[in-house]
Amino acid sequence: MAESVVRSGGSIDVVGGRFSGRSAFLSALRTRLENHEWNVVSVRGVASLRQHGLAAMHLAGLGGPSDPRLGSTLQTTADALREATRAPRSVLFLDDWDDLDESSWGVAESVRRTTGLPIVLSRLLGLRARHTPSGLTASTLEPSYVIEMVPIRFDELEQVLREHLEGPVETSTMSRIYAKSGGIIGLALSLVDSARRESRLVNTPGGWVAVRDLWTPGLNGVVEGHLENLGQDARDALEIIALVGVADVETVRKLISWETLELLEERAMVELVASGSRQLVSVVPALLVEFFRHQPLAARRIRLTELIMERLGAESPVNVLIANSALSSDVGEGDALFVRLLQERARTRSIVSRVEWTENPKPRTAVQYVHALLQIADGRNFVADVFAKTDSSIGDSSGRAEFVVMRAEWRALVLNDLDGALDDLSSSREGLDDYARVLDATAVRLETMMREVPVDFASLLELDDALPDAVRLVLKETQLLVLITLGRFKDAHRVFASIPERHSTNVSSRANQLFGWVLLGEGAFDDAVQWSSRGLDEAHGLLDADATFNHGYLLALCGVFQGDYAMTHEVLDTLFAIGEPSPLLVHTDVALLCIASVVAFREGNSALGERYLTEAEAVGFVGLNMPGQNPLWPRAQLSAFNGSPQAAAAEMWRAGVLQWKAGGRFSAAVALLTSAEIVVTDEQLDQMKAMLHEVDGEFVHAYLRFLIARHTRDAACLVAEAEALANTGRSGLALNSLKLAIEVASHDQRQDLVDEAEESKAALLLKLGNRGVDTRRFLVSSVTLTEREMEIAQLVATGLANPEIATRLVVSVRTVESHLHRILRKTSLANRAELIAYIRGLESHLPAPGY
Repeated sequence: MAESVVRSGGSIDVVGGRFSGRSAFLSALRTRLENHEWNVVSVRGVASLRQHGLAAMHLAGLGGPSDPRLGSTLQTTADALREATRAPRSVLFLDDWDDLDESSWGVAESVRRTTGLPIVLSRLLGLRARHTPSGLTASTLEPSYVIEMVPIRFDELEQVLREHLEGPVETSTMSRIYAKSGGIIGLALSLVDSARRESRLVNTPGGWVAVRDLWTPGLNGVVEGHLENLGQDARDALEIIALVGVADVETVRKLISWETLELLEERAMVELVASGSRQLVSVVPALLVEFFRHQPLAARRIRLTELIMERLGAESPVNVLIANSALSSDVGEGDALFVRLLQERARTRSIVSRVEWTENPKPRTAVQYVHALLQIADGRNFVADVFAKTDSSIGDSSGRAEFVVMRAEWRALVLNDLDGALDDLSSSREGLDDYARVLDATAVRLETMMREVPVDFASLLELDDALPDAVRLVLKETQLLVLITLGRFKDAHRVFASIPERHSTNVSSRANQLFGWVLLGEGAFDDAVQWSSRGLDEAHGLLDADATFNHGYLLALCGVFQGDYAMTHEVLDTLFAIGEPSPLLVHTDVALLCIASVVAFREGNSALGERYLTEAEAVGFVGLNMPGQNPLWPRAQLSAFNGSPQAAAAEMWRAGVLQWKAGGRFSAAVALLTSAEIVVTDEQLDQMKAMLHEVDGEFVHAYLRFLIARHTRDAACLVAEAEALANTGRSGLALNSLKLAIEVASHDQRQDLVDEAEESKAALLLKLGNRGVDTRRFLVSSVTLTEREMEIAQLVATGLANPEIATRLVVSVRTVESHLHRILRKTSLANRAELIAYIRGLESHLPAPGY
């Protein structure tokens, strides 16, 4: 189109934001014209030379004195341009017109008017068509055809990045890049190049994958370029909107002027989106928000936050509570910055949402205000008042449904009144039309989390094509939760695949946070770790505390399964630095305390383990749907630590049976298998085989096959299952399986199996590298046997009688009996048979060399 306009003698304005591809477009157009034997003369504006008349023309070789002692004139420069474009098929290209000096533009415009020379220029969004580069009104400008460089579509960006990176980009990573860049091609390319340099974007057999948050300090310069030519007032306004987050246009108007808001919209730096009867304002692209949040300018943020408070007239106890919040002295520097940013975000959101709710106390504004209050510990004291003062019968159906849902969640999860919450949901359906189905989904979700999976969940969550997209999403997310709870991971994966990509790739969505559990249950452990790690990093960058906790929960638990406590500690340090999660995340809160307690016990720190266990039990919540949400887990670990493995196994078995009866089959399966890992009978193994047939996924079944092979001392199966254990995230148990296989195969004189197990063990150790993994797990104990006591206990485990042991050790039988008495007392074991079972279990869990 542009080529056609030029060839017909017309002029073109190529308009777009920074990094929108204006220069690349001009370059492509120039190539096309030159291929058709056009004479193209190019001049480029230089911002630092705008005060020097004719600077751009002279730098392009047009005009300028041949003798340095002579001065240059407008006439000589204009003559030089006419000469350079004398050929009939000539065109003048002016790139970065906004940075052109006025004299150069005046010469170009004069030549165009006298010769009809077509001009192709690129300029930024924001200036009206009939202005000069410095903004002067110019009524004599010739008309031009405008080509706007709008952000490109998702599929177009995917194609560009595939060529740029010489390979495909994984779908969820592609979605993140598109969301952050807003489809602005230059920003997207800078983003991937920076991420690739810092190994945040890595090439895998499945394509390029983001393994961490994509923001890097190297992007500061790029974004600064995007903000060029933005005055201080406009830049302050943009940062204020970024601090506030998505807000009603009426609220934003109190913070910045209409003129500034219009300018930012013209420059495509803010977007106004209709939401019901409201107009919401947000900063675009999302990369700008991350840029402002990562700026280490505390004084500037304080100034802007104070300005927000002043202009909104916000005087609330909440402000004081947030302003006085302090960080623990043991929080790391990186976590400290993150927590401070969270506090600033919570502060501004609470101020803005309070103003919006006070002026318009409708259900939708109440939900936003309550959500902001939940991010502040003491702010939760105001939640009940918001519920009481909001009329749930006004507003649109969507907003009213959201309000009823949040009120029910508060009643169930915070006030521990599940029945009252379910009654509230049941009695609040009138007038909600299709959105009443959201209340059905909430009832199923709360009952599944707190009591049992409802028997009629399928009918309550049934989908209808006529339902609004928002309602269908909530129903699918609840389906996902229930299917994971039931251990139906194939069905859960199918449901997730049907969720629109804009939600499935959004780390703040419930579906995105749940999918990591699907991957874990299916046995794709590395994928689950990658998914939750990426979610944690991105939620961290977006300052989304709830998503940070939920993704971090799974990642920390994966560290425990793997036996990689360094990873678990790193995640817990970040999450505990934030403080208590929202009370609506009580299940996550309990799980994190349980995880921390178990790791402390396994590392021998009983005091810390008991402290976390006490805190977990004090919360008074036992979750059904996800592993780790039951304080009986660390309680069993404590029993094992105190030398009572039978008690530990019994506690875990009891917890598993109760969870199974309530429909929590995934978490029940993990509890039952953990119990069997400590101590198991033939009857229990048979019972588990029958029960776990109803659960799919390699995570559970690889564990079960290992326990059966260990119980039957099947060396071949132990070797085979070691690989499955490692692939499903249990490297410690895989090493144990290979160690036991070597022992059994040696006893059976199966050298072929010994060699195979040794080879597999060496390969696994090589894969683990320097990363240590725990192989003792529930066999960690505070019991300390002396070297002689351990030697006697091991001889007992081989089946030797006391006289035979005395003969072998050249001691008296009385001495052996004395040692045996002390051993039973230290281990709290009742008899010789229990000691044999204990020692054999201990030997099967002994750490490999270096682990």
